[in-house]
Amino acid sequence: MNKGVPDEDATIRYYDGDYPSLEIGDPRPEHVVQLERIGILGDVAWYKEVAAQVGGPVLEIGAGTGRLSIPLARMGLEVWAVDVSAGMLAQLRAKLEREDAAVRARVHVVQQDAAALDLPVRDVPLALLPFNTLMLIPDPEGERAALAAIAAHTAPEAVLALDVMNPLTLPLEPERAAAPSEPRTAPDTGNRYVRMAMNTALDGQRRQRVCGWYDELLPDGTVQSTDFAFRWRMIVRDELEAMLGEAGFAVETLAGDFEDAPWTPESRRMVVTGRRG
Repeated sequence: MNKGVPDEDATIRYYDGDYPSLEIGDPRPEHVVQLERIGILGDVAWYKEVAAQVGGPVLEIGAGTGRLSIPLARMGLEVWAVDVSAGMLAQLRAKLEREDAAVRARVHVVQQDAAALDLPVRDVPLALLPFNTLMLIPDPEGERAALAAIAAHTAPEAVLALDVMNPLTLPLEPERAAAPSEPRTAPDTGNRYVRMAMNTALDGQRRQRVCGWYDELLPDGTVQSTDFAFRWRMIVRDELEAMLGEAGFAVETLAGDFEDAPWTPESRRMVVTGRRG
């Protein structure tokens, strides 16, 4: 989540409905369809595989509500779960209360800005920037500062794994009307809702504002609407590789999805591992 987004922003409240977990809570067949539609089906499994190969402790930047942190902790890995949003981390803490004590003990929840990261742990072998987190630091200087701060917390030969959307496949022109999502289920009430979203034009730094509202159908038949807004920055492949190199991470793999398909300009995502020199 962007720095400065208020905790009452609808994006935070509906996050687990927009990006459901297949491992936490009550997964449904519709969740598989939903994750496939937005291009992240298999992301948690991919990060778990990377973590199984590298080991921990794991530094996760953009931990959010624990969609990845908790599965990693269930594997027996120590996780430093960092996010700038207190609202997102409150949901992570609530989920941890429902986990076994051993799992809770492995997750260190930290509210910090990634660009000013300062943790009591150093020389971690694995750092993660999952699901567009780098894009959500919406300026080049902040992105580079975050990557440098991550490098300062990792060991020589450490692995950095991340994924971002491929801007070549995204709508870059301003949209004149909000588009609805498919009906989804609100994580806190169980009510059905629809996300209405639109984006602005790119600015000079390839930043885009995404905004709209959520319409939730209440039991009495009325609709409750709640606004949301955030910014992200489009990162093209050459720039991503250059930023990683500046931070000391040489790209080892770059795929177009979480099934390791070769990357092409038509790929929906850039799924990357880099190794620190």
